Amino acid sequence: INFINIKSMRSAVLLLALVGVAAAASKNLVTLQEENWTQLLKGEWMLEFHAPWCPACKDLQKAWNSFADFAPDLKIKVAEVDVTKNPGLSGRFLVTALPTIYHVKDGVFRVYAGSRDKNDFISFVEDRRWRTIDPVPDYKHPNSAQMGVVAVFFKLSMAVRDLHNTLVEEKGIPSWASYSIFAGVTLLLGCVLGFLIVLVIDQVFPTGSLSTATSDKKKGGEKKGDKKAEEKKKEDKTENKKTK
Repeated sequence: INFINIKSMRSAVLLLALVGVAAAASKNLVTLQEENWTQLLKGEWMLEFHAPWCPACKDLQKAWNSFADFAPDLKIKVAEVDVTKNPGLSGRFLVTALPTIYHVKDGVFRVYAGSRDKNDFISFVEDRRWRTIDPVPDYKHPNSAQMGVVAVFFKLSMAVRDLHNTLVEEKGIPSWASYSIFAGVTLLLGCVLGFLIVLVIDQVFPTGSLSTATSDKKKGGEKKGDKKAEEKKKEDKTENKKTK
């Protein structure tokens, strides 16, 4: 009997836990990824960047999901981005701390720095407090070309980290050997890139032929100048003879 009671209690606890998780997850919460993030450019949004390993993100999860339940009443959309699955977006938005929250209004991005409470989020939108926050400058706008380049670099860095972990954990390669491989590849790519840049510059701006042509022009100018000077001297001599 005791065994049956213990088993029933465990089942009840597990059921309550599942119900709690289901209640915490809001059906109005939009999950954004690198493929569909541009929908932020239209309408009004509140966006949160988080990671599964971040304790502060876990503390915010309940309040953020509750806030998402009010999204239809506030006539906004509430979204989230997992930076571990979308490293390009973390670079595009220059996310350096977690959780990071943005307010977006018709493509204008502002960083939210208020209290992380459901009621504060609601009043922030209802009272339009976002108007007191300076927008993200144009050179940091997530949809700009330069931030697109930053996104690519973030993706590359994540790929390099994953490759390093694979070499060390799965292949059994020592960490120092993995770092040495990456250092060698980096130096090789740098040399190749430098050679290509020099080759392109030399083709577009041929320094040897340009300097030769310049020197030839100078010599030609000097010869012409010398001939003119000699002709003037001859003319002066003939004039002097006539006057005598």
